[in-house]
Amino acid sequence: MKNLKYFLIFTFQLFPNYLPGHHSFTAEFTAEKTIIIEGVIKEVWFRNPHVRYLLEVSNENEAEIWDLRGSPVVWLARKGWRRDSIKIGDQISVSGFPGHGEKKLLSIIEVTLSDGSKLIDKAPR
Repeated sequence: MKNLKYFLIFTFQLFPNYLPGHHSFTAEFTAEKTIIIEGVIKEVWFRNPHVRYLLEVSNENEAEIWDLRGSPVVWLARKGWRRDSIKIGDQISVSGFPGHGEKKLLSIIEVTLSDGSKLIDKAPR
């Protein structure tokens, strides 16, 4: 048993990036309120650990880039999402939990596509 302990310590020192880790939802997002924003998709990352989109939102003569964060690919696929459900250039409306402070960060609850169809990520409260 003692040898196993030393083996694991040695292995984790050699491969520190393989250790599992995750962040807390409340460390990044405000769960007390939800917001809705609309814009055009600029970038898409449909991969783990979380699906991400960059959304350009126009506000009075200036554009802001919002970082939209979704659930892992497997969870979204079970809800009907596909890699091409949201593409660069798509006009969308998205509701979610905003990032703390002035961060342009949003945890996705629901996406409404330009044709009116909806993609659900998290169940609203």
